[in-house]
Amino acid sequence: MAGSQQRNVAIFLDMENLFGGYKNDVTSVPLATVVRDIEKVVRDTDLGGRTALTRAYANWARADMAGYRSQLQAHNIKPVQIFSFDQSSKNAADIELVVDALEVAADMPWIDLFVIVSGDGDFVPLLRRLHALGKRSLVATTTQPKAGAVNKILQSVADHFHVIDIPAPPAAPVAAPAVGKPAKKKDEAPHTELELYKASVHAFLKDDPTLWEKGLVNAPRLGQLLRDRWPNVTYKTFGYKTLTSFAEEGCGLKVVSTPAAGPKARAKV
Repeated sequence: MAGSQQRNVAIFLDMENLFGGYKNDVTSVPLATVVRDIEKVVRDTDLGGRTALTRAYANWARADMAGYRSQLQAHNIKPVQIFSFDQSSKNAADIELVVDALEVAADMPWIDLFVIVSGDGDFVPLLRRLHALGKRSLVATTTQPKAGAVNKILQSVADHFHVIDIPAPPAAPVAAPAVGKPAKKKDEAPHTELELYKASVHAFLKDDPTLWEKGLVNAPRLGQLLRDRWPNVTYKTFGYKTLTSFAEEGCGLKVVSTPAAGPKARAKV
């Protein structure tokens, strides 16, 4: 039986599988609940002891992923950046996770239990290899509606399969429209995507001082950053005719439409 005090458990989280792809709300995975629930089931089943390492695989460069920062720090979860997310390399996170797990198995022989938080059938060969190396495996997923379906073979190969119950959030109350101020129809795309788009703007403004010109936001520079981060989405997706109207009406900003002046030009002003 596994010693309850021995750090012999490694947890690997396939984030994209849990929130169902980047078209959905990427911040919907309650990492704190997931990790605590896994550690509890490990103790209750005596599959392993304490957690030695936890890694989460995702495109952490996205501004909207910053919402996980406090949970990552609080639960000692290492974010592993995945750079390739185009259609030709959609399995980049799976490959990185598999390589890391096999590396841990080789370099840390004291790790006995490997927890794969995903329902992806691509991990079946990994579990079989870990079993050949004398390791135990636990596959976990959540009850969230966007989480990927669990592959039946993956479920059968794992030493233990566990579903983490995530209670559905309460429905938000519908706010009454302001008197004398009809609501604007900006419902061309899901509300959550608009909020994420706005969050990108505020993240850029916080991290990039070159976006500011005497208290105004440099619109051409902001537009370029948004195009780089959101190649398939623009302010027009949400019903705005111009970037200026989106920045001012949607984000409450004041903008300037001329390119940012260089250091020498600013010095002369």
